[in-house]
Amino acid sequence: MRSSHASRGAVVLWVVVSACHGAPSSAVDAGAAAAATGIARSTASTAPSSTVPPPSVPTPPPPTSETYPLFRKTALPLDELAKLVTAAPELGRVGTELAFFDPADGSYIVRSTADRQGITFSSQPVLWSPEPGQQVLVVAARGKAASFVAAWWVLPGGEYRLASTFVMMGEIAPVALAFKPAEKALWWTSCWQCPGETGHVSVREDHHVVIVQD
Repeated sequence: MRSSHASRGAVVLWVVVSACHGAPSSAVDAGAAAAATGIARSTASTAPSSTVPPPSVPTPPPPTSETYPLFRKTALPLDELAKLVTAAPELGRVGTELAFFDPADGSYIVRSTADRQGITFSSQPVLWSPEPGQQVLVVAARGKAASFVAAWWVLPGGEYRLASTFVMMGEIAPVALAFKPAEKALWWTSCWQCPGETGHVSVREDHHVVIVQD
């Protein structure tokens, strides 16, 4: 855990909600710049500005007929994590030297006074089934430049499709996943229920996964 958490509120968070797999961050930045330019021109001219389409959103896979437990801790080799991160432009800023957090660390509960009865904390990957017939691999890990939480839909044949990412630039403090085994809610936390240091992984009504900060 970093020596000072008072400055965490000043950390810039790079957030990708319902990650746009296949649309590199540079392309998104370019689109945003083009949109800004279009707005600027429209204020100086009566000619209509062009509309920049939003980045594509990954489509959830169709549900299977399988029944899965709500939560299940799982192992993911670091080389497999590296492949997933490398294939996701949205995670390009986390840097090299990927690592999972130490399961024995527990720093995410040391400063917390919040009730944690019935809560399971995991610094290792979790398979989550938020909807019938679906499994999502959720990972909390770090690179050299940032901590991150990311989710991938589990596809047949051992394949994965990126669902959502949340990157905390400049932070490599331990992050854990937290859940109650019999409830669907899934949290991430670097200080359990501390303001700005806990968030949710959830599924919207349109079945897309989002990762947000509370």
